[in-house]
Amino acid sequence: MTPSQAKKLEVEKTLRLSASPDRVWRAITEADEIGTWFPDSISWEAREGGEGWFGWEKYGRYSVRVEAFEPPRFLAWRWAREPGKSLDETDTTLVEWTLTPRDDGGTTLHLRESGFKSEAYRDDNDGGWDAELGELLELLGEPATAMR
Repeated sequence: MTPSQAKKLEVEKTLRLSASPDRVWRAITEADEIGTWFPDSISWEAREGGEGWFGWEKYGRYSVRVEAFEPPRFLAWRWAREPGKSLDETDTTLVEWTLTPRDDGGTTLHLRESGFKSEAYRDDNDGGWDAELGELLELLGEPATAMR
């Protein structure tokens, strides 16, 4: 971790994808698509202000609220740090997805998660995003080298 990352307590990932922005948008917003690469189960309203949860058999259910929904360019959600707790009962982090179309028809996907209260929480999620985004790459038929 660089000194600036430790100071900001953020996770940032960039993927260079051959998939179009519309295809990537569906993969990160439609429940049946998200459920194939991110949580084991999902219930959410894909709209600004929409609420729901992401569930993992191993970890539990995490409350989520969509903070911004600007198809097909920007999505932000806030989610609970602890399973089974509402957003008002526990620390939260903000996950932001920015999709930028490329001249070749592909997409640059930038993920940023912020609001961590400790380096340990940040480090847990940093490794978790590597695994989850690897599954997103598989769904989209992209090579592992697409993640930088």
